[in-house]
Amino acid sequence: MQKVRIGILGFGNRGYSFVVPLLTEPFSAQAEIIAVCDPNELKLDFARGSLQACPQVHYCREISALLAQHPDVVFVTTPQFAHASCAIAALEAGCDVFLEKPMARSSAECRAIIAAEKRSGRRVFMGFNLRFNPVCAKTLELIAGGRIGRVQQMVCTDYYSGGFSYFRRWHRLRANSGGLTVEKGCHSIDQLNSYAGSIPVRVAAFGGLDRFKPDPEGSDYCSNCGKAGTCPYYMDMAKAEETTRITTGIDGIVVNGGEKLDLCVFNSDKDTNDNITIIIEYENSVRASLVECFTSSCQATTGRQFIINGWNGQIWTELKDRKIQVFDNAPGQPALSPEIPAIPAGSGRHGGADNQMLEYVISTIAHDRPNLDMLTRDGYYAVAVAEAAERSVEEGRMIEIEKL
Repeated sequence: MQKVRIGILGFGNRGYSFVVPLLTEPFSAQAEIIAVCDPNELKLDFARGSLQACPQVHYCREISALLAQHPDVVFVTTPQFAHASCAIAALEAGCDVFLEKPMARSSAECRAIIAAEKRSGRRVFMGFNLRFNPVCAKTLELIAGGRIGRVQQMVCTDYYSGGFSYFRRWHRLRANSGGLTVEKGCHSIDQLNSYAGSIPVRVAAFGGLDRFKPDPEGSDYCSNCGKAGTCPYYMDMAKAEETTRITTGIDGIVVNGGEKLDLCVFNSDKDTNDNITIIIEYENSVRASLVECFTSSCQATTGRQFIINGWNGQIWTELKDRKIQVFDNAPGQPALSPEIPAIPAGSGRHGGADNQMLEYVISTIAHDRPNLDMLTRDGYYAVAVAEAAERSVEEGRMIEIEKL
């Protein structure tokens, strides 16, 4: 069997994250990287250093040059503003596409990708690694198996202790990311959609930029700010750059899209919310709520929690602690803790989910099977709910998904 030929489009942190597993067993026996494309020459230099053991790799700054190498699949790991154009170009060239989440910045861009997918007859694999997280996979298995009966209501909370860092990175501008509800919330929304087993039809939300507002006493950068000794978000530029070099091999200013790493989270230009509470109603009358918070710095509580209420019981999950509890409605019944598959040490990022996702993509392409689990339809609805939530906040009304 010939190896699957992979082109990587965008060699930032996410693009690089796939290199290590692809260069090791079992993936190195099944696939090979044949091209890397990034418009930033410094990132290409980093790619060359990371792939010294792969003399077959072609390095380029234009997508046309990558496509000229005839990859079987293109990994689109660029910022969201380039997702649609890159995915469509790869599909039109006859390539399959792995598309890092979120699918795109808007539902309109998602629809354009889906149309290109249909025209080309190629496969697009949506990169929702949370679907391969063992806790999430077990939760879906319990729901599908009828363990708690018909699902009625769901709650998800996501308190991300590193959320403040978005406000010194490119994600803080909707033109780049589509907004933080699209960027970060799409993971949780996709899980809720899968647990509901239905199509989201309407969304209402409340949110705002309440914490990271401009501070007239501060500066644009931590390195020349008089509040350095008291600000909880102060960043030591020298330490930050050294850490970035150690973890990525390239200058931090390159990683951050050309901006200094110590951009003030308060005084940076931004147009996205730092908190949002969302209510979703599905076609089958399931209802869900989602809390996304980017202002909490409590590392002890960082991460996602899900509560799924069914007619016969409840499922409570905690992703950070790899914990699931099942409660029956019958009084006096103890909570059950289903066994979650163990993850071997060194099995990849995101709790082993990335490697599971890679295995699915490469195996599906190698054996020319249909893509049944990583669908653009799911990518569309995750972005559509996020977009509807942002619009609901702005317009103060409920938003119908079909009218986006």
